[in-house]
Amino acid sequence: MSTKLAFFDIDGTLSAPYYPVNGILQAGMTDEQWIAFCREYREDAYRYCKPVMPVIRYAQALRDGGAQLYVISTSQTEEEDRSKERFIGRVCPDLFREVITVRTDREKTDKILEIAAAQGTNPAECELVEDTYSIVLDAIEKGIKGTHVAQIVCDL
Repeated sequence: MSTKLAFFDIDGTLSAPYYPVNGILQAGMTDEQWIAFCREYREDAYRYCKPVMPVIRYAQALRDGGAQLYVISTSQTEEEDRSKERFIGRVCPDLFREVITVRTDREKTDKILEIAAAQGTNPAECELVEDTYSIVLDAIEKGIKGTHVAQIVCDL
C-alpha cells in the first residue's frame, strides 16, 4: 500500500541536534536546561542544528510520489514550537504542509489517526518517520507504517 500521508519527527530525524552549552556544541541537555535554552534563544533555538539530508531526500521522494507531508514533533513550550517551525522553514521550505507539535510522545500516533480519519485515509496509508523506537512500535501497533530513521540513513 502506498503512503498517502507521511509524518516526520524533527529531533534526531529531520535535524541533527547541536546546541551551544557552556561554549561547546553538544547533542542535548536535560529537560530543565532545554526549557531555559528555548527561553533564551526563543525561535532561534535550532540555529545550530543541521538537516539530516537522507531523511529530507526520503521526504522529497514521498512527496514526488504523491504523499502529503507533515512534521509532527513533541515540544514542551511555545518557544520550542516556534523554533521548530523556523528550522523547517529554513532548511526545507515548502516541503511540508504543516508543522504539528504535541506535548507528549504518545499523542503523535493519535494525531496521525485523527488527520487520517478527517481525510478519509486508511491508517495503513500513513507513515511515521521517527527516531524513538517506542513511538515507531506504537505506530505499527495502530496500523500505521512505522519507519525508524536508521532504516533511511542506513539505506535498509
